[in-house]
Amino acid sequence: MSFNKPLQGIKILELSSIVTASLATMILCDQGAEVIKVEPTGSGDSMRYLGTQKGGFSAIFANCNRGKHSLNLDLKDKEEVKILLELVKEADVFISNYRPGVNNRLGLGLDILRDVNPNIIYVSISGFGESGPLSTAPAYDHVIQGMSGATSIQSNGDEPAYMKTLICDKITGYTACQALTAALFKRERTGETSHITLSMLDSAIFFLWPDGMMNHTLLDDDVKTAPPLSSTYTSLIPAKDGFFTIAAMTDGQWFGIFNAIGKPEFKTDPRFENASARSQNMTELLQESLFRFHDYTVDEAINALRDNDVPCSPYVPRDEVINQPQVIASNTIFQMDSPHQGKMNAVSHPAIFDGNRMEVTKTAPALGEHRDKIIKKISN
Repeated sequence: MSFNKPLQGIKILELSSIVTASLATMILCDQGAEVIKVEPTGSGDSMRYLGTQKGGFSAIFANCNRGKHSLNLDLKDKEEVKILLELVKEADVFISNYRPGVNNRLGLGLDILRDVNPNIIYVSISGFGESGPLSTAPAYDHVIQGMSGATSIQSNGDEPAYMKTLICDKITGYTACQALTAALFKRERTGETSHITLSMLDSAIFFLWPDGMMNHTLLDDDVKTAPPLSSTYTSLIPAKDGFFTIAAMTDGQWFGIFNAIGKPEFKTDPRFENASARSQNMTELLQESLFRFHDYTVDEAINALRDNDVPCSPYVPRDEVINQPQVIASNTIFQMDSPHQGKMNAVSHPAIFDGNRMEVTKTAPALGEHRDKIIKKISN
């Protein structure tokens, strides 16, 4: 039986730069959608020029744009805008992360596109939303980390710190992807289309809220406040020959740690005997249990913990991530051949449908690679 990807037949037009919309549409492309990435003639998406490069564009661009078609257009030229509007006629989705007002000035606002195609789903991503004092301000991941509480959650004492990854960009991309999929389902079920607006700031706060803002959730005077869960992320656990990590949540898992370090009496210690007590005595708990592994090697610690069914892992340097036995067994990483960038590692789409990995055969396009083919098709 052949496997059909769930979004086969869906056509998406993307006007964007950097990560948010690019990652969202690449996920949908992996799931079968046809994505045409519209880029400025001459410069293209500025993400093409960030970081490690070969073949005229970067690895991060390749990692956010595989499988897409690239159409370069000068959207200040009315004739070029007409080309895009012809594509709108057959599209299911138009997605953009330009600042509010830009698409209207280009002649690509919601009303114009709905006149061309009443069924199109219109997705607008911005830094701060469509209204408010910062609605037209520029925003990148670093800015949103600072405003959303991310750098506070990452702080060590009084010194805030960045997460050293484009966390807000990427979570906005995932949020857009989920919302867009919901809009496609709504249209399929009801015939009604949607205009989706979302901001990086809202997406980041929503993402951080469950644990990061738990002490700002309950408002009555009798709330019993506990240390935030971020206090458990103090550091990796030191062993004699390296580091490892533990994630214990249940009583049984903590009791397994106590067994592993030879301190079964901690199971009945009033400071540690249940989740509430451990939460109130977290500093002592870490000192009395997790940091007792300094006399173990990493392998000894991992073996003792796994014998007691405690979630744990050795510290894995970035250069060794793709060589882990579990990663290899799961086919998480595979190799592709790009006509522009040569051999490359790629990460598999994480969702497996009906036992089938999403097969990815096309790499990221060169700027304007598909312009002639796309224009010829709409001209016929």
